[in-house]
Amino acid sequence: MIKEFRISSTSDKFWNKDSFIKFLFDNHLCPIQLKIDPEATCLDSLGVYNMLESFDCQNVTIITRNPLESHPRYRIKFIENQWLPITTKIDHNLHSWSRYKIFYALFGRPTAARLGIGSYLWEKHRDKSHLHFSADPYPDNLKQFEFDKLLQYDVHSVERAGNLLVKLPMLLSSPDRYTAVNGYDYEDPLTAFYRDIFVDIVVETHVLGNTFFPTEKTLRPIWLKKPFIVFASRDYLCYLRQMGFKTFFEFWDEDYDGYETRDRLLKIYDLIDWIAKQDSNSLSKMYESMQEILEHNYHVLLSKTYKTEIIKIVD
Repeated sequence: MIKEFRISSTSDKFWNKDSFIKFLFDNHLCPIQLKIDPEATCLDSLGVYNMLESFDCQNVTIITRNPLESHPRYRIKFIENQWLPITTKIDHNLHSWSRYKIFYALFGRPTAARLGIGSYLWEKHRDKSHLHFSADPYPDNLKQFEFDKLLQYDVHSVERAGNLLVKLPMLLSSPDRYTAVNGYDYEDPLTAFYRDIFVDIVVETHVLGNTFFPTEKTLRPIWLKKPFIVFASRDYLCYLRQMGFKTFFEFWDEDYDGYETRDRLLKIYDLIDWIAKQDSNSLSKMYESMQEILEHNYHVLLSKTYKTEIIKIVD
């Protein structure tokens, strides 16, 4: 009889680790099946393989949505990204830029990168940014704020994030239906703010190790025909290009994609500053020059002509 366990984690926090160890102790001689929650955590970064090997597990099947997951000993069962098949009608009036703002940051769970980027925009480019941060710092919720990880990324970001903390939640609109439970609701009032902005700054769910999993966070600027900067795992933009999407290296430095965690965050700060320094005419010309890319990405997503077979990049 196959024994099943659902791993609950972030990129590097194993929320039910103690239960998993007990599960392995009780069932390491049985066939076991592991389901990953959320969908595409890198199991090597999480330490799962070390634990399986410590218990000498022999018959293991892992169900994941991470196309980069592999292991010589255990069976990996890949299931497709549930976000990609979503299609919806979009108000084409959203496919424009009013020139009112430059940046949009739409954040929920207070991960280190979201705290870092949100507070950086708030301190340095507030007048040029739409910032929506729905995290609520009530006492029982503070343990979810990744200040410890942000300290490892960039010590200077911690003070900024502390100043932002007292402003949260920072809501551009209510209700907020941009949640994992609801998916991406294109009738949410937050969608209308895309008319105002030039670029969407995305912080993805999975940001560490060998993983690639574009969620609704990446798909919404594609649907709404806006360029994007993405804090995610290393080579994320390269994998998007493997799928058939285009990115924006013709217009700005996407060198940040070769890095993860601390180095990626600092390079994104530099890119934000570079974009913020461009005058209105330069950004307007840039936006017009991007239209071919924005149209291409939109139609690849709309027509579902993207590729789902991803080849892992090996250094």
